[in-house]
Amino acid sequence: MVMFASIPSLVTALFIGAWTDMVGRRPALALPAIGSSIEAVIVLLTMSLKWPIYVLFVGSAINGLCGFFTTVAMATMAYIADTTNESDRSFRLAFMEFLVFTGGMVSQLTSGLWIEHLGFIGPYWFILACLVSSVLYVIFFVPESRATSSEHKSICSLFSFASINRVWNVYKNPRNGARRNLIVFTFSSGVIVLTTLGIGGVMVLYVLHSPLCFSAEQVGYFSGYRFFLQGFGAVLGVKLLGMCLSEINIIRVGIFSLAVALMMFGFSKATWLVYLAPLAGVFSGAAVPIFRGMMSRIVGADEQGALFSATASLETLCNFLGAFIFNSMYPASLKFEFPGFVFFLGTVMLIVPVLLMCCLRNPASFLSKKDLCRSTQKDNMADSLLTDPVSAVIESSGSPLPNPTLTEDGYETMG
Repeated sequence: MVMFASIPSLVTALFIGAWTDMVGRRPALALPAIGSSIEAVIVLLTMSLKWPIYVLFVGSAINGLCGFFTTVAMATMAYIADTTNESDRSFRLAFMEFLVFTGGMVSQLTSGLWIEHLGFIGPYWFILACLVSSVLYVIFFVPESRATSSEHKSICSLFSFASINRVWNVYKNPRNGARRNLIVFTFSSGVIVLTTLGIGGVMVLYVLHSPLCFSAEQVGYFSGYRFFLQGFGAVLGVKLLGMCLSEINIIRVGIFSLAVALMMFGFSKATWLVYLAPLAGVFSGAAVPIFRGMMSRIVGADEQGALFSATASLETLCNFLGAFIFNSMYPASLKFEFPGFVFFLGTVMLIVPVLLMCCLRNPASFLSKKDLCRSTQKDNMADSLLTDPVSAVIESSGSPLPNPTLTEDGYETMG
């Protein structure tokens, strides 16, 4: 069912993203919730009226055509970019990441209890109520973040290929040499998402396999614990590490943290080590929000929707590719009695974004004002240290230095 929703959303998000740059963000915030509400109604009717199971795929397809999670992510990121200053944007995006992972944690910890006590119909009524509430909240309480254009509000303009062309132009525009940085950030973020989310399913299989043999309850607790640490680490990494490190170095710390976590997980043979691995990767969630913040600084205010539609679609695609790659390789690794191989492969893949970041140029195009000030201060300090102090005094005074003389007490005076 997820595939029937995700695949259409890859295309839908590309059209909606550029469209929101002209008509505002609110339609993109409400449309996926409407699609999810329709799917929830179809699920409830299918369970209540005993409809054929394939009807559920119709509901998922409708949800996907309305944008699904891909469009929600795009619209939320673009809305944050519209309403925040450049220096604070990465933290706001990290906080959004924290809320997403917190939602995942709550669902992992409570879904089993809901189903056990209320069956499947009760929880879906709650889901439908939450979705309808979110639609009403967007309609009545969320202010628009962009000036709207009446000539582009028609549905025909939504499905115009001009929207796709606007997404293409985001990466086609030279941007005074900053286009390379934009491409580097986009692909680096995609690789990290591929490694982080794509390998999540294999983690469940790994802890279910011998020698760990987790129960279903333990899997739920571990997944909730992992989601919380990843979301909390994103906020903590951006805020805490940002006090002493530049955003580029925070990304490097995040990638290193993720690599250590994957290596530890690959060697895990005891329960305590399984729970220690996410703690080692606590800063891994900070890399992607910072990449998004840097990308939003490179493009203009009227290109945020087009940019984030491309990145959201790419991240959804990378999630699928990662799940396909790692889930396909995990059974093969069991034949060689090396189940941790996929985690070591993920660690090796993280070398790609590290190498790509060596290709960055024109840092003024993506650094925050705080990092630019730090860089300027360091450059000024280096220049002052390299300057001959005697020459500096001569140049500043405009006259030669006075000659020192000795007094009767043996002290030097400048005469």
